[in-house]
Amino acid sequence: MQQITNGGWDQRITIFRADEAEAGEQVDAFAIVTHKYVVFVDTLATPALARQMVEAMRPYLADRQPLVINTHADYDHCWGNAVFATDGELPAPIYGHAYAAKRLTSDEDKHYLSDQQQKDPRFAEVRLVPPTNTIDKQTAIDCGDLQLALIPTPGHCPDHIAIWIPNIRHLFTGDAAESPFPYVANAATLPSLIHSLEVLAGLNAAIALPCHGETTDPQLLTCNLNYFEAVKTSCLQSIENGSLPDDWINAKNIADIVGMSYEEALAISQADPEQTPSMYRDFHETAIKATITLLLRSQNAP
Repeated sequence: MQQITNGGWDQRITIFRADEAEAGEQVDAFAIVTHKYVVFVDTLATPALARQMVEAMRPYLADRQPLVINTHADYDHCWGNAVFATDGELPAPIYGHAYAAKRLTSDEDKHYLSDQQQKDPRFAEVRLVPPTNTIDKQTAIDCGDLQLALIPTPGHCPDHIAIWIPNIRHLFTGDAAESPFPYVANAATLPSLIHSLEVLAGLNAAIALPCHGETTDPQLLTCNLNYFEAVKTSCLQSIENGSLPDDWINAKNIADIVGMSYEEALAISQADPEQTPSMYRDFHETAIKATITLLLRSQNAP
């Protein structure tokens, strides 16, 4: 893990970047030093990574309370929670969505952790620790000098929240926005994701801090929205001109079929192809199929 040199964001914010090259994983977490708290935004994939963040912020913790915010319950964002558990090394309130608490206590997540522990020794000491302070609507945290607004932003997953600091117009997008574009699980989640992006874009942030993408450019939100709009336009044209095959759902090259290549998607997203992980090619295919599903449902609706 590396601590990122400040690139123009508020000096009270530190970015930590965990990069597991062999696993193809890179994710950012953050620490915010306020009058009252050291706020940790996400705890990364393991307690070992969370401890590195704590040690880096140790000088500020001498006269401030720790406080944790989980943007959502995906493993790479919250499996370090044990460090901050009631019986952990640095007990702290852990804020998160109410559904994140359900996810982290579910049999599904327990089985997933067990499987990962058998595959990868990195996860040996992970235990699932749910948020202790749950929210299901916009919630404010008074940090003295800064005011944090926790904003439910479903779409990437139903328990997702973003963090907005209006005093300094900094926005922590979690995985609701990312470069080149966020992940869409299926057609059911796409409208929520787009709506969340519209809400976040409406904040007019000066700095946007996603967990994936190595950017601070607030235009990221507009680029993400432009991408989804371009996907919709291409899919609609393909449906209307009859070029969409009957077995499109099983197509391996759906991007080419609808006339919006992966390379074009990266250009719309203002992303560097050389710096973009290959998994986003699959993200693009999934987004197209989700969009086609929605468009066909709309056309077939009574």
